[in-house]
Amino acid sequence: MTTHVSPPARTDSVALLYADAASTQNFTVMETIRAKFLKTARDAHLATAMGTLIANAVQRENTNLPPSFENRGRGSGLVLVGPTGVGKSKSLERYFNTHPVLAGYADPASASPLVSVSVPSPCTSMQLARALLRATGYALERDMAAHRLWEKAFDRLQAMRKFIVHFDEIQHVVHNMPEKDLQQMADTLKNAMYNRRITLILSGVATLVPFVQHDAQLFRRLAILPFEGITPEKHDDIRRMVGTYVNAAGLADFRKSEIDSADFIARLSHAALNAYGYSIVLTQLAIENALENGSNRLTNENFATVLAKKTSFSADRNPFLAMNWHTIDCAKMFEKVVDAPPPGPVTRKRKAKSQ
Repeated sequence: MTTHVSPPARTDSVALLYADAASTQNFTVMETIRAKFLKTARDAHLATAMGTLIANAVQRENTNLPPSFENRGRGSGLVLVGPTGVGKSKSLERYFNTHPVLAGYADPASASPLVSVSVPSPCTSMQLARALLRATGYALERDMAAHRLWEKAFDRLQAMRKFIVHFDEIQHVVHNMPEKDLQQMADTLKNAMYNRRITLILSGVATLVPFVQHDAQLFRRLAILPFEGITPEKHDDIRRMVGTYVNAAGLADFRKSEIDSADFIARLSHAALNAYGYSIVLTQLAIENALENGSNRLTNENFATVLAKKTSFSADRNPFLAMNWHTIDCAKMFEKVVDAPPPGPVTRKRKAKSQ
């Protein structure tokens, strides 16, 4: 008689790792801090632009009929442009998740009309179409030409009643594209908006702009919204951000600390490459460092320590420590040493010939 042995119950590895990590000191504090979203004036501008975009997306083509998926006008688009790390993706994600109709978009089976695609790098037009199909929950089992893939993707969106598509980091597609391929990509997006009545949201870095301007018809159908990095005028946003996280962590009042100064905020902005999102990352890591050391106060030393760990910068290249911090290129691990030019050839005066 054969005895059947049941396989062990399947366990969720994430849940097991979470339980292990949650037992460590300060885990709950850091989890709460990292889940906190801090709005800035840019988020208000984004909300206004998105409100206009969505209103255009649902305007009726036939005003004698009630609004419906079938009774929509031509699509339009929004381009969100800004440097890496400024918080474009995070702000869009928050907007999507808090919108009463768009929320739930991560599940293709939801009623949300939105599909969001994280564009891989590098990426071609064919790969982008495949990524869009995957985002709708479709598993492609055979190869197809690019134009057929796009047709299939648009047909699937139609069948699922999805009419808003977000491509995040879409510059990965248009970087180094030949002229012919650039035009084909522009034609594909125009077809999506005009014939398929799809509303597009494109986000990426500034190198996306030349592509947007490549085709006049495409440019006319898109609105451009700059998502700027940190400037001295926005240093108050950084100060509020640091203070908010310090308070959330239960540390001593930031406003009474040594780092509540214009000099420190400028150093943090410089170390974060003038990117708001990266300044948040550095602040969260500095708070974690303070908590790990049993301190009840966030200091400049915490920031200097975490930046050194992330970048391996020596003290003379650490903007939280160096006197000449504003001359340091924080985007490079090793700055090029400018060697002194070699000495020129020694010239000797020739003796005058005797007359």
